[in-house]
This record gives sequence, structure tokens and C-alpha cells, in this order.
Amino acid sequence: MRMFDTQAVKEAFGRAAPVYDREAQLQKRVRGRCIALAEQCWPVGARILDAGCGTGQLAREAPHWHITGCDLAYGMCRVSSSPVINANVEALPFADESFDGIFSSLMLQWAGDPEAAWREMARMIKPGGRCVIATLADGTLGELREAFAVLDAAPHVSDFLPAHAVLTQAGHAGLTLLAAEQAQVVEYYPDAIALMRSLQAIGASNKAAARRRGMMTLRQLSRVDRAYERQFGQAQGLPATWQVLYLVLEKV
Repeated sequence: MRMFDTQAVKEAFGRAAPVYDREAQLQKRVRGRCIALAEQCWPVGARILDAGCGTGQLAREAPHWHITGCDLAYGMCRVSSSPVINANVEALPFADESFDGIFSSLMLQWAGDPEAAWREMARMIKPGGRCVIATLADGTLGELREAFAVLDAAPHVSDFLPAHAVLTQAGHAGLTLLAAEQAQVVEYYPDAIALMRSLQAIGASNKAAARRRGMMTLRQLSRVDRAYERQFGQAQGLPATWQVLYLVLEKV
């Protein structure tokens, strides 16, 4: 069973592309940490695949590597200032052992079949090559999930795998863990509607394959907002917690 609806992911990020770089401040922060980790892994001139490259920021921020970008969303590829390939990480059009390393920042959690994505990344990297990965882990947006529980038991918020499950998938693909860290990032919003609009602006709204379709009513949104405020409201606003897992892995 697929975790996420790949077509919905593709369409949402495609729509977000024109404003993505302006709105995706968390993603910028996470990418910066990934680049710092990658600097310890790859020499100047290394051939790197940026899996889920978005608007191609890595190629601009790290010109000392030979970056090949790929992204599922054609809209992202279209606005990129560097050449990118429109492709799904679960089935990439590259030969075995084509790259010295793989960079992937906040893409893997959206894969419909993450095990297939791990296998593809392991296939394309050379023996001894390293992957630098950031992905969202279980607990992300937990406050919003609990607030939605006042409505029903449907999955209104995307579920993400726990860290141990992500590591198990990487190991099954033939990648050995060298380093891991998990960071909790909290952002604040004036109300639940502002948070949901922010998620929509960057393409990160609920894409669970089993999600309930259809628009929510204003009454339902108001109930969610009141529950969010009652359970989690703080002086700074409503907190939204992101659990970011950083991994450095090697193909042996």
C-alpha cells in the first residue's frame, strides 16, 4: 500500500513552484544543514544527484560540485535556473553507479513507495559513495493532527515514518549509516488557517493516499482552530513542530 498519492504530490508541488523559494523558509534552513554535512563527504568536482531538487537551489549554493537535479513536479523543473530532469525518484533514468553522492533534502518523506526510492538511490551511487539525506519523521505537525481529531478519525495530516523505520529501509537498500541526528523545529502561526495556508503554499498539505477528499466547511475549520488554541496555544501563537531527520549513509 502506498503511503502518499504520487499524482497529488506532483500537482501540489508544481502549483507551489512560483512562490516556493519565498515561502519555504524551513526548507532553506534544512538544506543549509545538509550542505554543511555534505561538505564533509564530497570533494570539489564530485558528481552529485540532487534528488527532489525543487527549484534547483543546491546547484546555485554549491557550484563546486557537478550537480544533476531531478524532481517529480514539472512546475519545479520549469522554474529552476539550472538544468533538471523531470522524474520520479522511485524510477530514475540513470545508469547504475552514475554518481559519487546523492543529496536529498525534504523529498524522501513524500515518496509513495519509500523503499523503492531507497533502492534507486543505492543503485545509482558508486561503491564508497555517500548519501546526505534530510527527511521528516514521525511527530511532525503533531499539534495539527490532534486538533483535527475533534472532527473525526480521518487522516487530515500526513503521517511520516519513525526514524527507526527510515533507517531500516536504508539498510535493506544496501546503505550503511555513518551519522544521524534528529532536530525539532517549531514555527508559530496566528491561527490554524494560517498554518494550513502556509503548508498549501509550499505544496506540503495532506497527500496521504487514504485522505478524505473534499473541501472543509468554515464551521469545521473553526472547530479545528478552537481545539488547536485550547490544546497548544502559546503567547507566540500556535506552534507547529517539525521533526527533521538528518542522515549520512555510505554504499559499501
